[in-house]
Amino acid sequence: MDIFLLPISAASIQLIMCHVFPHNIIYLPHIVEINAEKLNKSLPSSKREEESFLDRLFDASQKEAYLKKLPRVFKGQLCDRRATGGSQFVMDKVELRKDVIDIIGPHLKLNPFESIRFEDNLLDRDGVLFAIDVLKQISFVVKFYLIGSEVATEEDLRVLLQVIHDHPSLRELELKCCVGPNIKSVTLNSVVPMCKGLKSLNLSGNNISTDGSSVIADCLATNPSLQELFLCGNKFNDDDAEVIASALKTNTNLWKLDMKDNEIGRRGCNALFKAIFDHDSLNFAASSNHTCDIFVSRYKIPIVNGFIVGGEDGAIQAKKFALISPPDDNFVDIHLLSTTPSALMHKLLEFVQNYPPIASWHFIGELYRGKSTLEYGAYTRFGVTEERAREREQEEREGHFSAPQFDSKEEKERKEAAGIKRVQIKSLNVLMSVVKGVVVPMFFSA
Repeated sequence: MDIFLLPISAASIQLIMCHVFPHNIIYLPHIVEINAEKLNKSLPSSKREEESFLDRLFDASQKEAYLKKLPRVFKGQLCDRRATGGSQFVMDKVELRKDVIDIIGPHLKLNPFESIRFEDNLLDRDGVLFAIDVLKQISFVVKFYLIGSEVATEEDLRVLLQVIHDHPSLRELELKCCVGPNIKSVTLNSVVPMCKGLKSLNLSGNNISTDGSSVIADCLATNPSLQELFLCGNKFNDDDAEVIASALKTNTNLWKLDMKDNEIGRRGCNALFKAIFDHDSLNFAASSNHTCDIFVSRYKIPIVNGFIVGGEDGAIQAKKFALISPPDDNFVDIHLLSTTPSALMHKLLEFVQNYPPIASWHFIGELYRGKSTLEYGAYTRFGVTEERAREREQEEREGHFSAPQFDSKEEKERKEAAGIKRVQIKSLNVLMSVVKGVVVPMFFSA
């Protein structure tokens, strides 16, 4: 593991640590104090190796200044951060002045980084333009993050969006808490259409409001390649939620929409829920969105599409049975099935005698309850309720949290057999109810 120091300026003894990990991360954290003894042990063993690296970064005068300051580093600790894969550059809590840009800029642009992250830095306009230029120059970048660093002008945001739109390899973008107060809504609303070629887009914390515009919804309705869209902490309201819900009916690529901490109430949440489960009829349920899971605050929209057994087909089956007959309940909605044409009766009988597996019953129950009223509370990104997440945290603090218990092979087989039996009994009950309530009356009325 090699650790290198970059001077902030020739007149200052303050140092920025450039940390190169085995995972190929270069990390520029905030100004830190570093233990000189530990640092010297971590530096390249030979003077030649060290100077070879310096030659690639600095000219002769900068290298001489660096070597003079090396023994004067302050006492402290080393910073550490792990990569998720690929080569990453992370700049965290650095005042990105022109002298810093002049030092790191040429080296940064020559490296094939796959991920670049600017987080909570103090950027003036030169710093913002530098970040944009880095993205433009490095064609290998797959992930780009600009977090907590303000883009203050309309012009700079438009330049950034154009670079993103034209970038050949960018797939994941995070512009979080970085839009200045002077940016107009019409410009903010154009971000999603300009970035629709990405796989993941995070625009959280930017105070985005549509002002009645449907630009974002219209973009989603065209079914772009976007798979994740994070719009947390903005100013979307019930009207926006209804328009976006309508757009999801023609979208099959988006699998996560996070709209927590907006101004969306029960009306908007009901519209979003109905987008994934239109419970007006079996046909409407089948034509709902079966790929996207939606996260909101205050109410729980059932998280089904991304977790149900059987993928899209499993989701359609679960939603139909949530209307016909919920699990752990003998009720069967005969009225819903009574309008089935006689020519399709054989398909209906084939369908109802194949109740979904036990693993799907929880989701079917949540869909069934949700069609009557959305439960108060919200899901976390891990698919558990916020209330349950807080309970787990409390259990961990109090030492009452127990590790999950794994069943023996025999116990697992016993539970599987019992589950199969419950599904068979449920299927038979539904089938008998349909025969008695639909098929027999149809036969005698013919």
